[in-house]
Amino acid sequence: MATKSKIGRPLRTFCQKHFEMRPPDDDEPQDWWVASTLIPLAAATTGPLANLMSVVALVIPWRNNIIWDQENVDGSPIEVGYKDPTWCIALNATSLVCGIVGNIFLLCNFTRVVRYIIALPMSIFLWLVSTAILVGLTASMSIYESPIAPNQTFSQAYWSAVISAALYFLLSVMLMINMLGYFLGHYPQNFVLTDDQRTLILQTLGFIVWLAIGGAIFSQVVDIDYADAVYFSNVTILTLGFGDITSPDPVARGLIFPYAVIGMVMLGLVVSSIHRFAQEIHRDNVVMNHIKRKRKAAVRRSESQSQEASSQDTQLTYHERHNTRRRPIISRITNPFTHTPRDQHTRLLALQEEKSRFKAMRAIQNETARFRRWTSLVVSIAVFGIVWTCGALVFWALEDGMTYFTALYFGFCCLLTIGYGDVTPTTNAARPFFIVWSLLAIPTMTMLISRMSDTLVRAYNRATGVVATWTFVLPTQGQWGVVRGSVPRVGKAVLEKSAEMERKSAELEKGPVHPQRVPSSPSGTKPQTLSLEDFARNPTPSSRDLAQQLAQTIQQTIKDALSGEAKEYTYEEWVGFTRLIRFTSPQLLAEAETGAETDGAGGMVLDEDEFGVLSWDWIGEQSPLLAEKTEPEWVLDRLCESLVRYVAMRGEGKGEEREEEGSKG
Repeated sequence: MATKSKIGRPLRTFCQKHFEMRPPDDDEPQDWWVASTLIPLAAATTGPLANLMSVVALVIPWRNNIIWDQENVDGSPIEVGYKDPTWCIALNATSLVCGIVGNIFLLCNFTRVVRYIIALPMSIFLWLVSTAILVGLTASMSIYESPIAPNQTFSQAYWSAVISAALYFLLSVMLMINMLGYFLGHYPQNFVLTDDQRTLILQTLGFIVWLAIGGAIFSQVVDIDYADAVYFSNVTILTLGFGDITSPDPVARGLIFPYAVIGMVMLGLVVSSIHRFAQEIHRDNVVMNHIKRKRKAAVRRSESQSQEASSQDTQLTYHERHNTRRRPIISRITNPFTHTPRDQHTRLLALQEEKSRFKAMRAIQNETARFRRWTSLVVSIAVFGIVWTCGALVFWALEDGMTYFTALYFGFCCLLTIGYGDVTPTTNAARPFFIVWSLLAIPTMTMLISRMSDTLVRAYNRATGVVATWTFVLPTQGQWGVVRGSVPRVGKAVLEKSAEMERKSAELEKGPVHPQRVPSSPSGTKPQTLSLEDFARNPTPSSRDLAQQLAQTIQQTIKDALSGEAKEYTYEEWVGFTRLIRFTSPQLLAEAETGAETDGAGGMVLDEDEFGVLSWDWIGEQSPLLAEKTEPEWVLDRLCESLVRYVAMRGEGKGEEREEEGSKG
């Protein structure tokens, strides 16, 4: 007992000194994002693929006899497998069971059926056991039961075992890194995954199971071995259509109809989930860091300007000037309910100061949008290039007589799902690798096309729009507006031509249109936005007028939100929204009635409370311009909150009146 105590005490001291394990319900900040999120997600989505390769390694022999005088459809000699040793089959089955059970433990960990500290070590241990068994089997078969060339060769099952062992080992190392982050206290005892990421895991598992089912079906109806059947199923679902393996039997052709459709739907769901996950990665780890750097620069500029202004303000004490940089940056919108005497000029200056902060955040927003599009495009091109060139390098090594340029050509045709069929994987080592590579490469190409459409197509549309404004394609827009204004005759002719074209198009769609109904100006009857001078001149409209404006603004904002366009509001529009959002605040009403002091710039410092979002900082972390929602959606939420507050206040007021009448009675 004494010896055990002496041994245990240094171990506990070492663990307490170097490890800071956190409980499952810990909600403290987390870091090591790659280890906490990306690694377990990659392990859960790749584990079933390793299981599939292990299944292929079990169901068919590892060695083939080559029959040189008989050829397949692609012209290669026919290969027929012969039985493996009993010990090889038994150990192979043991490896498959360990791999599947390890994957089950990992899934139970995600669903929190089994504790993290139990499930994750079990997954690592079982996958390492599978790796050791497969490595030992492949080495033993190569040394003691190696096929005799040139009439014998290793089959696809052997190379599937090699790939499966490599995947198991890679996944085990990744999970070890995840456990290291947990022991070091970077995240609690669970996987930090969203519902979409868990859905991706289930979708990937379902897709791999569908490939395995296809292999079982087509190996019987097409009369090919299981490895070729899985390869055929993969080529079918990816719409490559090489034609090296076909289904001449009518039954097999009939089964392809439902199998291909269901498989492509499942593949589309997987690619869509991967695309969303990649967007989350890019936003959380690249875009947000870029915004944070830009915001810090804007805050430093704002603080320096504020410090210079405060040093010139004689009304501030030395202590206030000394702590200027420590004061939080807040938004200052003129409070429409304040009774503090403020002249119009002071209110206008406050609004203009706030507008400069708004313009700074708008510039950051636009620059970040460009940064997001182009960095995502560059990253997608880089990933595509790595997958393409490295895959071609492996095919060049595995295929006999294939040059590297031919391997690049083959990989490119596969990535774009062209599938000419003039170059296909033919060796027993290349086909299992192609299954794994294609399942990684096709989603990569899909995301690249999406990034190109988001960036290059946008630039192309902008360029064509510039060309159109300088030609007669769009005679009422762009530079022709300048010509129209400077040359009255040209302007009149353009307007008449435009009105005539609109009248003719309306007659074709709805019949004749009265000439008086043709709008006299492109703006139509859209209500005019108030200027800052108007807001400064009349900061406190009546509650009745503001309530009417609130209802009308909600109606217009709903139209903006449903338009399908990412509408951006001007600062003047935001000031109007802010006044409608804040006029229903009980705090503002109470402070206005009691003459509460404001923040010194005509604004009221408010935070988010049970009544909803009432105040924000334009260059702060909670700025509306940084929200994941569109601006109309964000504004609509705030306006509806204001409407709820207004209805509640009106109900409380009527209740108090009824109580007073009852007490008088």
